[in-house]
Amino acid sequence: MKIVFLFCLFIVLPANLFPRDNTHLAKDKLFHISRSKNKNLVCYDVNYSGGKLDIKNPLTVYWLNREDKPGETSSLNMIQKKLAYGYKLISQGDDSCEITLNAYPGRVLTICKQDAKYVCLITINKQTAILESLYVKANPNNSLIVEYVELKGISPITRQPVTERVENASK
Repeated sequence: MKIVFLFCLFIVLPANLFPRDNTHLAKDKLFHISRSKNKNLVCYDVNYSGGKLDIKNPLTVYWLNREDKPGETSSLNMIQKKLAYGYKLISQGDDSCEITLNAYPGRVLTICKQDAKYVCLITINKQTAILESLYVKANPNNSLIVEYVELKGISPITRQPVTERVENASK
């Protein structure tokens, strides 16, 4: 009887309640970073002030545990913010801003509103895309050496997936 109930539960409930990839279900999620080191994610969510984008502090960045304590979140430590997963504010608009990621300053990310929702725009494979995720493949012998970064997004025009692998991204 229990097996039948569980089977029915999986059929009736929407599939997006059970993410199969490296995503998480956060209302204000812009994008996340997954790594080859483990299943945990670094999540980047929109930060609001007065119902609009907080242009002075546009992102809330945190760890999402997906291994030993699934669903638990925690803050980045100072070293992680400064060297790896933090960001630098480049410019501000009325309800938008440009940032760079500390570990990947070569690409500018634009946080802005599209279709009543905030998105993060970036150039992926020479075209503008809505950033969904970055995957960092570290060297198995030294996790400080990045072999490549894979960017994944969606074209805001065609709504088709856009990807790019940047080799030797730590150089």
